[in-house]
Amino acid sequence: MKITGKITNNYNADKIYDTITLQINTSMNNSIQMKSPLSKKGEFSFKYTENSTNYCELFITPDDKIPMFLTSGETVKVVADIGSLNLTAVVSGSQQTEEMQKNVRLLKGYMVEAEDLKKKYDQKVDSLEKRKNDRIAESIRRNPRMLSNLSIVSVLPIDDYYDVYQLLDENLTEAYPMNEFVVDFHNQISKTMVLREGSVITNIVLSDENGTQISLESLRGKVVLVDFWASWCRPCRMEIPNFKKMYETYHQAGFEIYSVSVDNDEMAWKRALEQENMPWPNVRDDKKVYSTLFNVASIPFTILIDKEGKIVAKGLRGLDLSCAVNNTLKK
Repeated sequence: MKITGKITNNYNADKIYDTITLQINTSMNNSIQMKSPLSKKGEFSFKYTENSTNYCELFITPDDKIPMFLTSGETVKVVADIGSLNLTAVVSGSQQTEEMQKNVRLLKGYMVEAEDLKKKYDQKVDSLEKRKNDRIAESIRRNPRMLSNLSIVSVLPIDDYYDVYQLLDENLTEAYPMNEFVVDFHNQISKTMVLREGSVITNIVLSDENGTQISLESLRGKVVLVDFWASWCRPCRMEIPNFKKMYETYHQAGFEIYSVSVDNDEMAWKRALEQENMPWPNVRDDKKVYSTLFNVASIPFTILIDKEGKIVAKGLRGLDLSCAVNNTLKK
């Protein structure tokens, strides 16, 4: 069995590779690995003796493989592009592999066609959904003092129809001030509006570990991550290294963090501050004034605000949060 080939674009990749691996799976539990150097042109070759047909994998990194079924006596040629070996591989000289790739291409063609149909379907559904919502919103706008609106308004996304919720809340509160359902609706809307994206966040004023009051508003002009956490919360503590990386990366560009602890135990909070050594403002909401105001049901809970104090996003963590910070700083 002889296998030759060429890996293209190796020298245009982020990392230049000098070795390619062929894994021959001789049984369910046994395999043989062979390695070949990659020339500067990306060329490689293998020779091995095997008197049967085996499932083989050709790869540079374990995450990107070219699957093949190779039979003894074949002379096989492989051409593929670095970084997407499986997607770009063209294999010749192996009847079973060629047949497999033909079927895979056929399958991918049907998958692409199905995805295209799904996109068109989703677009039509989205259009229908918007028409439905717009008609309901217009109906509520025409008759904002009708109590029956409470039975239908919840189908409207509040971020997209904020004005409708606000109009209905104001009118029903005026028309039915003692109605239990209206009062409940008003309370729900009040909580939701506090964290509505695009609204200016309510100022927070709390004391740090030295008893000095620090207001969130004092950080206006910076992109700020408000983080509700506690010393006893393991997921909160696990997020701190990620926050430190973001702080180191973006602080000079105008990024700040404002950590709000909900610890009841002041000493536990202070010990955590010493252990974590967080180089940004840290305050404690021991009376739960702000965690209640912002309806913080679980921690960690994050609120990202822009330089004007407007809420950009909430509840983000990990890579999503880092991307949001970067995008907000660019605006």
